[in-house]
Amino acid sequence: LDRYNDRGTIAMGKVESGVVKPGMKVMLMPTRNEYKVDAVWANEDPVSGARPGENVLIKLNGAGVEDVRKGFVICTQPACRAVDKIICQMAVVEMPENTRIMTAGFQAIFHAHCVEEECTIVKIFETTDKKGKVAKGNNARFANIGMRVVCMIELGRTVPVDTFQSMPFLGRFTLRTEGKTIAIGKITKLPPKKDS
Repeated sequence: LDRYNDRGTIAMGKVESGVVKPGMKVMLMPTRNEYKVDAVWANEDPVSGARPGENVLIKLNGAGVEDVRKGFVICTQPACRAVDKIICQMAVVEMPENTRIMTAGFQAIFHAHCVEEECTIVKIFETTDKKGKVAKGNNARFANIGMRVVCMIELGRTVPVDTFQSMPFLGRFTLRTEGKTIAIGKITKLPPKKDS
């Protein structure tokens, strides 16, 4: 999701699931602000609705340019989650020259849909090497190239995501550092919802 101003705030993005139509009430995640869709354009033409796979422009009634940022997600109720910690499964495909192993405390840039956020690996729960040997608990202290890892990642700020099982396009991510993609993964679990 990105935006620009043309007699109102226009959000640009791709419909991933559901339908978006003029007149709908939508929620912008992670801010949880609610807006009404004034107009929808697909391929620069006004449309009465857009379906999954279409690149769209959406005019949001009452939204300012500062309210819509790259990486935000437009949802209907129930909205996707916005979290700052995830539990994930990932494959380590490459490592930077100066760091040959991944441990708790490893820092990188988290890329999911069109969001980029700094992240830190907080805890490694399980590793599986190339031969299929699994290490769990205290035996899973590090990972290197070719290993699969189950770990907890802490993000610099809240990011709209979901588990891969419920919404694949919001549950896939990559970790990058020093211009290299070091890991490809999927989100398996989100923190429990807090009672409001």
